[in-house]
Amino acid sequence: MRKAACLLRFNVNLAQRFVCSLTRLRERVGERETGMAAFIIRYGIFAMPVLLLIACDKPPAPPEPLRPVKTLRVSMEPTEAALSLPGEVRARHETPLAFRVGGKIIECQVNLGDTVRRGQVLARLEPNDYELAAQAGAAGEAEARSASVLADTELARYRSLHEKGFVSVAAFDQKQAAADAAHARLDAMHSTHAGQSRQMNYTVLPAENDGIITGHNCNAGQVVNAGLPVLYLAQSGEKEILVHLPEMKFSRFRSAAGFTVRLNALPDKNYQGALRELAGAADPATRTYAARIAVKNAGAAMQLGMSATVRMQSAGDLAIRLPLAAVVSRNGKPSVWQVDEAGIVHATPIAIAVIEGNTVRVASGLSSGNMVVVAGANLLRDGEKVKLLP
Repeated sequence: MRKAACLLRFNVNLAQRFVCSLTRLRERVGERETGMAAFIIRYGIFAMPVLLLIACDKPPAPPEPLRPVKTLRVSMEPTEAALSLPGEVRARHETPLAFRVGGKIIECQVNLGDTVRRGQVLARLEPNDYELAAQAGAAGEAEARSASVLADTELARYRSLHEKGFVSVAAFDQKQAAADAAHARLDAMHSTHAGQSRQMNYTVLPAENDGIITGHNCNAGQVVNAGLPVLYLAQSGEKEILVHLPEMKFSRFRSAAGFTVRLNALPDKNYQGALRELAGAADPATRTYAARIAVKNAGAAMQLGMSATVRMQSAGDLAIRLPLAAVVSRNGKPSVWQVDEAGIVHATPIAIAVIEGNTVRVASGLSSGNMVVVAGANLLRDGEKVKLLP
């Protein structure tokens, strides 16, 4: 409009100047000689604006580059910030394995990480001393058996003589007592021999269950005492996550509705878990509470020793959270830039429930699934097309 007005004023001025020139020219040379000039002037007045418009029109400006912005697709989250703890995959049952007798290890047949089966021999002790003890027990039992047989024979003979009246009752009672004592010694030697035989069997360390060797302190030539763990067996089956809980989160952790477990090696897969065990006292060194999260439907992909992240599921209300940088002030009211499917931003007023550090909790104005600008919001205009950064 401004350009058209300027051109109109310019045409009027130009026409006035040409008319004045034509008048002066007529006065000087006469009307006959100026006919052709009048024709040129008459039509030149109307052609001049078109020529000037073509000559003076500026080339179109290049399109403005799209402003890059970072966006966030909002979703409903628990009003209370979720607690995440690092953990480690452990077996539900972890058994330390030890010899039930002391001695010198002569053979260790497994290594750390080996998979074993129930009844498989894992290690052996030198059995010589226990074999000799078992042989001595067998000899003692044989001696006691012979004595018992002799005592029974004597008792039978004296019973016959006593019935015929050839021996006194006292003599018969002595033989009865001797036979009873021989029977008792035989029972004692039998038990001793059985115990010594079992100790010889204890020189072999078998696997009590199927599982994986997770600890190894077994070496040939090593002398161990009875009950000293030389191997650790993680039984196959149930798996759980061991975490260490800060003391200020104890009550909240115990009342959690559930837990989400994510393996660091498999970030795209989530497992559901439940609190199985929570220590009643804090560790004196770290001041943390040991807790075990039982994992439901743990598959073969969950290997023992893997690192994991346990996220507590809160049972509180849900709300939308945004970074504080996403909120702008328009007409004194908080707003955000919402991006539509075409990549155009629109100012959307919101109501803030509470500011929590560098985040705000939105009370109203947005719904789950909306895309909001979280970086570069202060430089945008309503209706502007933007470039979304990954």
